[in-house]
Amino acid sequence: MTDDRRPSELHPNRDPSGTPPLPDGHWVRASRPPDPSLLTTRQKLTAVLVVVIVVAAVVIGVLR
Repeated sequence: MTDDRRPSELHPNRDPSGTPPLPDGHWVRASRPPDPSLLTTRQKLTAVLVVVIVVAAVVIGVLR
């Protein structure tokens, strides 16, 4: 019988702590990227803070 393993020279930078390769015929499902139209809570809070600052600046400018 022959050795079916590939020589280590083909993968010189392989991470030894990484996950093992999948057997032939198995596929990894690609994860969908997050929907860019959805905002995170931090982004929403930042937007609200910017709007409050702009409104306050306008009100202060009008009252002067």
